[in-house]
Amino acid sequence: MKTNLIEKVKRMSTEYRFGDFFRNFIAVVLGIVITFAGSDLIEERKIRNEVKDALSLVKDEILLNRETIEELMEQELFEQRGACYLLQYKDSIDKASPDSIEKYGYSPFQSFNPIYIDDAMEMLKSSSLISAIENKKLATRIIQTYNTIKTAYGSFGAFMDIKLKCIEKLTDKAEVREALAKNKLRTKMQEWDFYFTIPEGVQAVQQISYIHSYPRKMYGRYMEQIDETLAAIDEVYK
Repeated sequence: MKTNLIEKVKRMSTEYRFGDFFRNFIAVVLGIVITFAGSDLIEERKIRNEVKDALSLVKDEILLNRETIEELMEQELFEQRGACYLLQYKDSIDKASPDSIEKYGYSPFQSFNPIYIDDAMEMLKSSSLISAIENKKLATRIIQTYNTIKTAYGSFGAFMDIKLKCIEKLTDKAEVREALAKNKLRTKMQEWDFYFTIPEGVQAVQQISYIHSYPRKMYGRYMEQIDETLAAIDEVYK
């Protein structure tokens, strides 16, 4: 029996070379390794493209918020200029330009409620793609930028709240309510000639003129940080 086993092994070694076996074995192993490595590369590229697409939406959203912040800055500057102009003629409103009174006379009573948008950022976070951003410094910068955007909106909200509370003190005065109810104030010139006879009218306009001493500088800092983040996104994901 032992002789038959030896002969069988010899016959197998003759019919099938061990070198061929190992070459085939190595080829199979390499094929598996290459397949898995290729799959990893494909998945990695897929995730990178998904991150790039998501950050493109985030960039567009940041740009929209930046445009709104610039509009808020211009609105606050306009109201500040208007308040300063009205104060300049508080004791002689008849000497003011009727066109300028029409231009600035409405703004103290107007309310603006800008809408902060962060849908793209929320999508980025909820999809866990933010953790897939390879440049962690960039990911942190994006989060900080959205906090800056919120702060900018909050600054304008604070301006608006203070302004409207001051105006409310004026419009709550009995003499003001009576004048408005009886339609005694037919033009903005007549309105402001009347409002400046009331202490709350003067105080309201004075407050509006300096709620924020340097709006352009304040909002400029917000927009500068936003611009730096937009440039960083472009640099990493061209």
